[in-house]
Amino acid sequence: MTRAWTDNKGTGLPWQTESNGRNACTNSPGCLIAVKLYKKFNKENYLTDAKTLYKYIESNLLKDDGRVEEPPLTYTQGTFGEACRQLYHVTQEVSYMRMAEKVINYTATSSRCLRNGILRDEGTSMDQSIFKAVFVPYAINLILDDKALSSIRTSLRSFMKENAKTLRNNLNRKKYPAMYCDYYWGSIFSGDVASMGAQASGASLIEGIARMLASENNPE
Repeated sequence: MTRAWTDNKGTGLPWQTESNGRNACTNSPGCLIAVKLYKKFNKENYLTDAKTLYKYIESNLLKDDGRVEEPPLTYTQGTFGEACRQLYHVTQEVSYMRMAEKVINYTATSSRCLRNGILRDEGTSMDQSIFKAVFVPYAINLILDDKALSSIRTSLRSFMKENAKTLRNNLNRKKYPAMYCDYYWGSIFSGDVASMGAQASGASLIEGIARMLASENNPE
């Protein structure tokens, strides 16, 4: 980790420079990438890096209720949750899986992340509108992971299906093929220009639900 810097808080990756701090937007995906590199190349330094970044997040960014930094964003909740899930599978340390469940489940249950019971809109910029596209596949991964708690998997499954049902009900079929997703899946798109990020998030949800149902109907 050539960009990481260390102080009395530990070792973490800066957002851009040291003056920008070490936030979850960098360290959560950094932790996940390190685990994936370890799985691909089987080099211990990558696993060490993943554990180091995990420790930094746990000690400095994670809140007791499962928020990964403030405010909680689906992007950072998802990437850290998936990093924890994958760390469990390479180390067999159950604490990592419990953490994965905690941060993913927080996103699906906290009013900070929801609006009327489904994932809220997080903003209209390209970055913000694509956050849910990152969260969805990692939530689905946890649902399909038989090492996760059954109660968590069951509640997450219902939650994701409700999000998909809401999105489906708010797609204006009369305008097909110009049938666009809104930033918030509980609203019908209105306007002249659709957001690419919002479409990516909607497509991620539809694809994720399809993958979940296919896996359940055709278990390995």
